[in-house]
Amino acid sequence: MCGITGYIGKRKACQVVLDGLCMLEYRGYDSAGIGLFDEKGKMQVAKKAGFVSGLKKLAYDRQGCCAVGHTRWATHGLPNTANAHPHKCGRFCLVHNGIAENFAGLKSDLQKKGKKFLSQTDSEVICALLDDLYDGDVLDTMGRVAKMIKGSFAIAFLCNDFKDKIFVIKKNSPLAIGLGKDESFVASDPVAFAKYTDKTVYLKDNEMGIVDKNGLQLFDFCKNKKTVHIQNTNLFCDGDGQKVKSFTKKEIFEIPRALRHTANDFFADDKIISKTIDIFSKNDKVILTGCGTAYNACLVGKYTWEKVLRLPVQTELASEFRYQNPIVDKNTVVVAVSQSGETADTLQATKLAKSRGAKVVAITNVSHSSITKNADLVLHTKAGQEVAVAATKSYVTQILLFLCVASVLCKQSKAVKEIKKQIDDLPYLASKALLLDDKISKLAKEHCKKQGVFFVGRGLDYPLATEGSLKLKEVTYMHSQGFAAGELKHGSLALVDKNVLVVGIVTQKKVADKTFNALHEVSSRGGKVLVVTQFEKMAKEFGADGLLCLPGATDLLMPMIAVIPLQLFAYHVSVARGINPDKPRNLAKSVTVE
Repeated sequence: MCGITGYIGKRKACQVVLDGLCMLEYRGYDSAGIGLFDEKGKMQVAKKAGFVSGLKKLAYDRQGCCAVGHTRWATHGLPNTANAHPHKCGRFCLVHNGIAENFAGLKSDLQKKGKKFLSQTDSEVICALLDDLYDGDVLDTMGRVAKMIKGSFAIAFLCNDFKDKIFVIKKNSPLAIGLGKDESFVASDPVAFAKYTDKTVYLKDNEMGIVDKNGLQLFDFCKNKKTVHIQNTNLFCDGDGQKVKSFTKKEIFEIPRALRHTANDFFADDKIISKTIDIFSKNDKVILTGCGTAYNACLVGKYTWEKVLRLPVQTELASEFRYQNPIVDKNTVVVAVSQSGETADTLQATKLAKSRGAKVVAITNVSHSSITKNADLVLHTKAGQEVAVAATKSYVTQILLFLCVASVLCKQSKAVKEIKKQIDDLPYLASKALLLDDKISKLAKEHCKKQGVFFVGRGLDYPLATEGSLKLKEVTYMHSQGFAAGELKHGSLALVDKNVLVVGIVTQKKVADKTFNALHEVSSRGGKVLVVTQFEKMAKEFGADGLLCLPGATDLLMPMIAVIPLQLFAYHVSVARGINPDKPRNLAKSVTVE
């Protein structure tokens, strides 16, 4: 959600910054812009609604060695050129991620002083505030402005009085500095500059800095100098420079590899295993929290841990967690799941948990993300960079880590041995599920115009139904709902007719008959039924309108196998409806504001 890039050095800044913005397109955006000092030292701004490709045509060949860029996801104001970043006020040119919650009051005060505004954004207010307070001491002005803003912000700006510097401020929104030889980079995600340097400084909350070609000077908001800690990061920049028809499909087909790397990495790290056992053995309450797909992974995690460990587990939507005065104390473990590690609601949930003495375990795909700073233990999903907005390979690796943790916490040696054997089989089973692709493509064309779709399942198939539904909504814009199969006749059956598709997920032997009973009720009322199952004989006896047969596996593996055809179904329906599945409307990859 929104992206910041910046560059100062010997290269053409426009090209570096715009190429960096392309690397951040996965975050979701609706407009893009760039601000720079040209070869004569004049501040220039180019911005427009739409994609970075359009901005490149406008500004790629501009000269100059110092620039900042931005991709905007609309919060305050329409997604148009006027509201696009950068914003320019007096001596300053600014890009901003986050939300200034008190911008309306600040704007009113500035208007009384005669300030004029060209946009509806909170970000322009920050730029105007910088210009209003500036007295020649940029550092002092930055600190004063930072203390006045309520909310979250990652800010990078240029000042006309310092044509060889980029200024940065950070609070509750990610910002990183890349350090090279006679050049420096700024980005909200270091993947934007990963091809140039692996030396990265991750700004902490309430820090501000001055970036030039020689490096970074770091301060707190009171102008006290801070030590710069450089980390060596080796980011996996999948897709950099590649011509890929669809990242969504590409990433679904990378699931076997992601599963293998995640399991191998976990079991090879004795320190992680030891710390996992230590944290969970000393606490008597477990809460799993996340948003969207990550929350659906938590639902699977709950079923898995309760089944294997007989451990009571609570799941909470991170967006609701801190507003309901949760019962959390020093005997609680809060497991926070976030693909990006920057999800605002999940991040705030971890801060609340820590403030009450709880232990925090983070499951994330980005090892140096904000959420890792609050965690007592970080479990890293080795999915590689995920570009498409809809989470696919990251979801299955999140579920896998829940199973991996269960295997090391389980006290029954026979069960542990069996679980590990099952995990070894997973990449192969996932590869077999991918062979359904052609058949799914045909089914998608057949059902792409349905008025609505229901996904139903029981036990471990229930959270799978909610995830299948979410994927379809995200990339096809079709109305969809996922729920427990037994709930079908408690209201939703009233919506079933010939224009409705019901996807029945039947992978759990214990409840298979019950789920098929619910699907019979759908068929008897004219609804179309697509069955996703490993029980081919039962499905054929039922007489489904469509059948996707999965490779046979034990209950605990099925959520990671059965989700693959659901992801492919959403992808193919999206294509059949003429929609770009990689960049669904109104959605961002990383939701960094509440």
